[in-house]
Amino acid sequence: MALVRTVLLTAALLAAAGAAGWEQKVGFELLLNQGYYSSNWQGDERTSGSLTATLGHRAQNQLLRVVRFEHDMGLAFGEQVREQDSAAGGGWEVSKSEDKVSFDDLVRFTLGGWVDPLAGLQLRSQFIDTRDSNTLFLNPLQLMEMVGGGRKFYDDSTRTLTSELGAAARQSWDTRDTVDLVADAGISWVTKFRTKVLTDNAGYSSRLTVYKPLIALGTGGQVGNWPQVDWEHELSARFNKALSGKVYVQLLYDELVAERPRLKQTLGMGLSLAWPSN
Repeated sequence: MALVRTVLLTAALLAAAGAAGWEQKVGFELLLNQGYYSSNWQGDERTSGSLTATLGHRAQNQLLRVVRFEHDMGLAFGEQVREQDSAAGGGWEVSKSEDKVSFDDLVRFTLGGWVDPLAGLQLRSQFIDTRDSNTLFLNPLQLMEMVGGGRKFYDDSTRTLTSELGAAARQSWDTRDTVDLVADAGISWVTKFRTKVLTDNAGYSSRLTVYKPLIALGTGGQVGNWPQVDWEHELSARFNKALSGKVYVQLLYDELVAERPRLKQTLGMGLSLAWPSN
């Protein structure tokens, strides 16, 4: 999918050259969370209270009459501290409760049809990999390129609903794995919904990502029988300029990781700052 990367790089250069006209929103949160992870959750996170910092950035710009660039970044990191029982020697244990690095870039060709042709790039990783005593940074790393079509059913100050469907190629690098690169290709479907709830200070958002690998590329890859699902829900409310609360639920399904769906739920309250720019 070198063509996808070329298109996105060209759009990024155009965006840098013409900085005017950006619709942007930057948000920072520092939340005290109560988190729950199902027993078959894959990773080193654990259920308990935690302190989590998140930084988000959304931006879009109509670069040319028929070219629109959309960017979405999400960074999060949290730690939890809990007292060990006497059988474990007592003392305090510090462990990771949240770790996410997420970038989504999309070039949409606004030709005026019912569906817009598009090319997209997704990057997923984590800041720190602590699955064993050898700590690694930005590992594992997953990159997905997609070409297809999408539609904005509505997009205004109150609510947004978009959907994209296309062919995708995914590459995953894990330094801890004996197979350094695992790649596959298949079909990707992403639907995003955002709306205000009752007031301008409360909102709900959802993102559904479905990916069905059809072809395993390279060595060590498996495609499985069922689509892989990542469904996120977030309900947030701002009580004043700096204090907010948030409920977050994530449902994951990948038969190659666990037979049953995996569930993550967090409830947090704390400092929240936002900087909209038009």
